[in-house]
Amino acid sequence: SSKFNGFTKLTHPNIQSSQSTSATMVKNLEKVNQHVFMTVGIQDVEARQNNLKIPWTEIGVPLTEKKALIILNYNAKLGINQPVKIDFVDPKKVVVNVPKFTVIGIALDKKNPYKLYDNSGSLLSASTSNVDTGELATQALSNDKQTRYLKTYEPMIQDSAKDYYTTLIQSLGEDISVKVKFDQN
Repeated sequence: SSKFNGFTKLTHPNIQSSQSTSATMVKNLEKVNQHVFMTVGIQDVEARQNNLKIPWTEIGVPLTEKKALIILNYNAKLGINQPVKIDFVDPKKVVVNVPKFTVIGIALDKKNPYKLYDNSGSLLSASTSNVDTGELATQALSNDKQTRYLKTYEPMIQDSAKDYYTTLIQSLGEDISVKVKFDQN
């Protein structure tokens, strides 16, 4: 070690320090009319591979691959983001028209949201660009990709909506007949 302004300057190679800062700003506020009928816990494995290509072709150069494999854990919230329309056919009969279901949003798992499972390169991959795992995660979490869960779980979402509106309206009187219709567009 050497002296620096009266203090000892450490030059040991295994000592390292790190510092980070963060700033947050609210960009907008929006009043919403949403109702979540189902939350689906999802584990998604995403893989991507980059490799060098021969210029002006789409032919990959052997042994230049870099791969990344990430595991995402999150919840997709499925429901409606428009109000229902309630028709009172008579004092004892109500029809609830539920708009088309949509992906309300996604929430990363609090305990284990993201894991880089593999990030490797082949023998000659030094000049190949690294896989952008942030972009890979963003694509996996896009609402467009989540819409497949709407189709898969639509019967269960409908059951949840029927239970919710039937219970809500029959709290006004158990003898009220409730029919729930769903927008299929």
